[in-house]
Amino acid sequence: MKNYESLYKKYLHRKDHLCFTKEDVERIIIKKFKATSFPKEYLLDLKNDDHFEYDKIYKCFVIDDPQILHGLYSDEERKCHREELLDHRENPLNPRKVKEWDYNHILMDELEGRRIDIVLESKDGEVITEFKLRNMCEAVGGYLNALVVGILLERGLAEYPEDIHDDYFQYYLENLEKYGFLD
Repeated sequence: MKNYESLYKKYLHRKDHLCFTKEDVERIIIKKFKATSFPKEYLLDLKNDDHFEYDKIYKCFVIDDPQILHGLYSDEERKCHREELLDHRENPLNPRKVKEWDYNHILMDELEGRRIDIVLESKDGEVITEFKLRNMCEAVGGYLNALVVGILLERGLAEYPEDIHDDYFQYYLENLEKYGFLD
């Protein structure tokens, strides 16, 4: 069991250094993951995504460098990607029957582990108020959680309290520790 009281003390000590603007987060994502931005219009299903206010989505990034991806995925995630790859080989897309060929290739690349798409929303134009990973990757999801939540807590915009007994806050503390933000 984690010692959340100890993590919380470290968090309080480093709290001022854990608030990142949207520009800070973008810069870190680009540097750490060699991510590149692309237009949100490429992801056709975003307009119907309950997770976001579509007009507040301001940036999409793709991580598609094979070396970076290899270092990010867990064994379980790689296993899921292999299963998807085999399924797609057994049931290939027919270009004559698929209307949105490029979009379907994006989806296949996500499912088969060749890309991770990150969608960022900012309701106030200053901070990331919501993010979503469009591929299973615990490492990137946890890292983004560590980057985004601090400023939301600081500004009272987080969906949960700064309470060591709250599961979501515990997850945030764990990510801060795991990715070296409390050092």
